[in-house]
Amino acid sequence: MCSGQDRDHEDRECCPQFAGRVRGFLQPWILLQLSRGSAHGYELLERLSEGEDVANADPGFLYRTLRGFEEEGLVRSSWDTAGSGPARRVYAITDLGREYLHAWAVHLRRTRDRLNRFLADYEALTTGEGGERDVRA
Repeated sequence: MCSGQDRDHEDRECCPQFAGRVRGFLQPWILLQLSRGSAHGYELLERLSEGEDVANADPGFLYRTLRGFEEEGLVRSSWDTAGSGPARRVYAITDLGREYLHAWAVHLRRTRDRLNRFLADYEALTTGEGGERDVRA
């Protein structure tokens, strides 16, 4: 597992157990929401739909993902029987889930850096002297 001191490193040695496992983009959003506090599935759907980037999340996908996260030890769940109405399953992120979220952040930073380099190279290629667009582009 990553230690607190590893959190500042952006190299492949950080969180090696998660190398190659970053998948889909809704997963880190779910873990990010759970890192802000425990929630039941419907509440997570509401939180996710607040942002334009992950609006209209599929409930079936959300619950399948949460079950998978639980099997992997990234989240834990318990039944909330307080209040009126049926019992609801409440999800909370685990320490391992926080490590996985960190691995996602590292992956996204690397991706952002590569995209920035690509866009800078593209801009250099497509603009001529004085900022004029190159007709070859």
